[in-house]
Amino acid sequence: MNYRHGFHAGNFADLAKHAAVLTWLRLIREATEPLLVVDTHAGAGYYDLSNPDFARSREAEAGIKYLMSQAVPESLQPLAGYVRAKNAKAGFRDRVGIYPGSPVLVLDHIRTDDQYVGCELREDDFGFLRERIEPRGKAVKEDGYQVALDSTGSARSLFYLIDPPFERGDDYDNLTSTLAGIISRRSDARVLIWLPLKDLETFDAWLRSLEREIDPMPDNLIAELRLRPLWNPMKMNGCVLMAVNPPENFAAHLRSIAEDVVRVFGEDGGQARLWSL
Repeated sequence: MNYRHGFHAGNFADLAKHAAVLTWLRLIREATEPLLVVDTHAGAGYYDLSNPDFARSREAEAGIKYLMSQAVPESLQPLAGYVRAKNAKAGFRDRVGIYPGSPVLVLDHIRTDDQYVGCELREDDFGFLRERIEPRGKAVKEDGYQVALDSTGSARSLFYLIDPPFERGDDYDNLTSTLAGIISRRSDARVLIWLPLKDLETFDAWLRSLEREIDPMPDNLIAELRLRPLWNPMKMNGCVLMAVNPPENFAAHLRSIAEDVVRVFGEDGGQARLWSL
């Protein structure tokens, strides 16, 4: 699966993830400890939706542009309002011309004394990332999984965003080992993981690896957003968001986000599920 962020910018999965991130940051904003956000696969920062390399997928048309053309569900209104404001500032007053990725979104919503580190290995996307977030945030051309583990020694409160490209066969294994390493070193760390949902076999195998490698399992929430029944493993039939040590009251918000995304973008047989491992 090729998941260079730009190819899929503004699709339904981006909307679910970014609505969840906005809610998460709002819920922890009053915490007294300074925050460090580590984004293990940051991408380019934001995306020009007129770029032919990205526009040809037409996922933004079926995602953020479709959402903004109608009455936006309550759980997605903060994200829609933010995207609208970013576009207006960029000169797009009557259409969606850019889509902000997680680096820009996070930097626009954390406090001035908080810190953000975005990791990106692609040479082209790293150049864009550094240009778009520094000096507000730090861009590093390093393995995001290793940066996540190395940062567990920080004295700050920790929030990890893990959204791998799934171009390598070991991404699921790396997800498990990285989460296990983070939790073993910093049991209070907060983590939000995104992954595609294509078939139950792959998803269930990953869940089994978590149960095998992480014991005891910290507080967690798993949101399954199934746009359609999972019978065709050649399609991205939905996505999963896993929240580890989520903020208080996050569950109700995540459930609403999952249900609204499936309601807006799903097909017959689509469903949203929220549960804990």
